[in-house]
Amino acid sequence: MTGTSLWLRQNGRRVRRPLALTIALGELSGVLLVLQTALLVRIIDAVIFRHAAIASLSVFFLGLLAAVPARFVVMWASRRAGYECASRVKRLVRGEAVGHLRARGPIALAGMKTGEVVTVAVDGVEALEGYYARYLPQRALSTLLPFTVLACVFPLDWISGLTLVLTAVFLPVSMIVIGEESHARNQRLWATLARMSGRFLDILQGLTTIRMFGAARREAAEIERATDEYRTATMSVLRIAFLSSFMLELLSALSIAIVAILSGLRLMAGTMQFAPAYFILLIAPEYFLVLRTLGTFYHTRMEGMSAAERIIALLGAREPAAAATAASAAERRPRLLPPSEGGGSLVVFEEVSFSYGPRTVLEGISFVLPAGSQVALTGPSGIGKSTVLALLLQFIEPGSGRVLVDGLPLQLRDPKEWRKRIAWLPQRPTLFHGTIRDNIRLGRLDASDPEIENAARLACMEEFLCRLAAGLDTIVGEAGQGLSVGQVQRVALARMFLRDPGLILLDEPAAHLDPHSAEQVMSSIGLLARGRTVLMATHRGSAGMERTLVLAGGRVREEP
Repeated sequence: MTGTSLWLRQNGRRVRRPLALTIALGELSGVLLVLQTALLVRIIDAVIFRHAAIASLSVFFLGLLAAVPARFVVMWASRRAGYECASRVKRLVRGEAVGHLRARGPIALAGMKTGEVVTVAVDGVEALEGYYARYLPQRALSTLLPFTVLACVFPLDWISGLTLVLTAVFLPVSMIVIGEESHARNQRLWATLARMSGRFLDILQGLTTIRMFGAARREAAEIERATDEYRTATMSVLRIAFLSSFMLELLSALSIAIVAILSGLRLMAGTMQFAPAYFILLIAPEYFLVLRTLGTFYHTRMEGMSAAERIIALLGAREPAAAATAASAAERRPRLLPPSEGGGSLVVFEEVSFSYGPRTVLEGISFVLPAGSQVALTGPSGIGKSTVLALLLQFIEPGSGRVLVDGLPLQLRDPKEWRKRIAWLPQRPTLFHGTIRDNIRLGRLDASDPEIENAARLACMEEFLCRLAAGLDTIVGEAGQGLSVGQVQRVALARMFLRDPGLILLDEPAAHLDPHSAEQVMSSIGLLARGRTVLMATHRGSAGMERTLVLAGGRVREEP
């Protein structure tokens, strides 16, 4: 069994009950179909050949009238259970994907293409629906229902039963032969879709740059080329699907024709009665319909397996060398220690080293941030300042050495609880589509409106909020569209005021601001920093901090 098949089966076990219910209802539907066919044959045989009175057949008519709607209800319930099964699997897998991405952290995800990740996590998971809602139940029914039909046919006429068995062999063979090619083409289709999605997202995010450099026509041509490639791949998959359907229909029609000819010849010769011949002729299409439907859903299986391979690659991808954090290490991490209490946190780096693959960024650095101190970490771009912040945020773990907070190793703390004690202001804060109020509330989800308004005031947001008709309830676009860089920075600063941090981490907070905005931001930070530990990564000197640490050559020294 391949890894993909094993993963799909394991997820199937997680929804065993609704899946079993789907199969049981499908089998019941087949039994009702056999009963319905038998009642119809009994009525026709009695009326035409035995000249029975209609009144004497009332029981059979009532049975037939009850079997038809009962089968309809059972089929509806079976499909509903199948979609419930698929819905649960999608919910579980999507939750695992999001949890896995969150556990890996932003450093590990920096090298991944956002468009491809989104395609796998959204479209890939959706593609599992057909596998669990249609293919898996039909695969079970293609085993159960034919045996149910054969169990009814063989006692009536063993020749017809043997004919059904022998002719049905060609259907799974056809599915396997065509299915392998379908799987390969589905793989190419998913790869093409992921590339196209990633490219399209890059163009949308860089639209301003593209227009600025007059590259719109070139990018439009690139999207057109990618779209045409995706269209070709899609048509290739559909061609295989249509060929598969044609072959299954042809084989089923020929098989039914053989059964009909044999039954007809024997009926004319007087070696077979009308009732069994008519029953077999009516039930034979349903017998092949189950197998033919499985063949139709075999394409769905290939699509689901192709999507599953992409999901497995996303969930099981090893952390790049740039990220020392591993999910297994996170699972082994004790969750017993509470967050530090009080205003400031004592932070100690002891011989901490970290590498991005072969490139060593930090090489045995050691320094102390006393509780309540304000320290600037300086050095040229790319020297490792942001790496130090990422270590404190637990986005990554040291390759060697350790980080202590209030005397306890940082890796022993629950990251979720620890981050509640941190206020972090990156170079380019992220704002989400929604109101300014909701974006500020991200700092503490249970914050009240008065607390949010006070945080906005402390972040010096009143200056531009008074110019907005809706104030804090103004809608901003994705990435803060509609606000200036300085205004976005102050919204992010307001988030910090909602927290009660023991440690404040700043990554070039004024790097992209005009002098006036930079002065306001730094003034607000100074207000928040009172009595708290502050570490600010900057290349503009100490920026008013009490101490300055210089990072160079992978080592740190204190500037006198």
